[in-house]
Amino acid sequence: MSSPRKHLFPIAAWCVAAFAMLGSVAVAQKVETKGGFNLVAQPVATGEERQAQPDLWIFELEFKSLRMIEVPITDARTGTKRPELLYYIVYKAINREIDRKQEEQDRVPINDLGENPTVGFFVPEISLITTDNGKRTVINDSVIPEAQSVISRRERLRLLNTVEASQPIPSTVPKDAEDPEGFYGVAIFRAVPADTDFFTIFLAGFSNGYKLVKGPVSYDDLKARADEGNLLVSDQVWNGVLTQQWRAAAQVGDLLRDGKFPPDGSADQQWYYTVTNDRVDDGVIVWRKTLTQDFWRPGDSFDQNEREIKEKTKPLWIYRPDDTRDPKAGAVETASSTP
Repeated sequence: MSSPRKHLFPIAAWCVAAFAMLGSVAVAQKVETKGGFNLVAQPVATGEERQAQPDLWIFELEFKSLRMIEVPITDARTGTKRPELLYYIVYKAINREIDRKQEEQDRVPINDLGENPTVGFFVPEISLITTDNGKRTVINDSVIPEAQSVISRRERLRLLNTVEASQPIPSTVPKDAEDPEGFYGVAIFRAVPADTDFFTIFLAGFSNGYKLVKGPVSYDDLKARADEGNLLVSDQVWNGVLTQQWRAAAQVGDLLRDGKFPPDGSADQQWYYTVTNDRVDDGVIVWRKTLTQDFWRPGDSFDQNEREIKEKTKPLWIYRPDDTRDPKAGAVETASSTP
């Protein structure tokens, strides 16, 4: 397959796809677990996902709320140490078996997206995006051994950074296993703006789920593609609304059904649709299944304290454009470039 990863949206569509138009897949749940891991994202997949990817895997993730710690960090140029306030998140990853119906296991996939580009190896990619005063700042996870050892002692766990956590896909554990084995990891974020009120953590690589996506287009354009035979029954479409899931084209309005009407509000929405491997062209972007968690801190830039950090939402599995996932660390997007 010719790689679609090199093709980028124009800047307006980049902002829409990367930060606003994120198609939700399944809501995770919040429960009380051992050791303060009070947020749990279970490996939930729709029937369409399971049919499209017979080898689909999704980790169960247990994690604690976003935390802070001040650690003396050695300056690589001068060799001197200075205290630095770091944000970090600790997680436990478990390759729990996905619930699959027997008839789905025996069925030929209705949407063959081709060979999975990440089969056999787990590589976590974790980033924090701050939103405050009309701008977003991208902060990628940093590997800081000095801080990692201090955090490990504080959490009383052997924590792996994202490099150490990269490994062959662990064996699955039964879906009903209690307190199953997994591994503990930590992502550390430097130079988080002190005046930030809202944080979003993106945890990518914890599933091999992906879609080959085109768009955005208007609903009229989508209907024209269906009338021309360029939108198939097995294709999935999404209207860019976070509360809505990807749906089979044959189930949406009058796309492939005579006598039906367009969905309410469809004319005001931006639509995306999947294609199969044999229909990849320059307009295709890889979207990957990613876990996202929103936090907020009602304090100010003075006397920052991790006790001020609250969960804003429950963990959520989404599909997110791969090419536009995270620009270079420290990149800032102003509100004027977003819808």
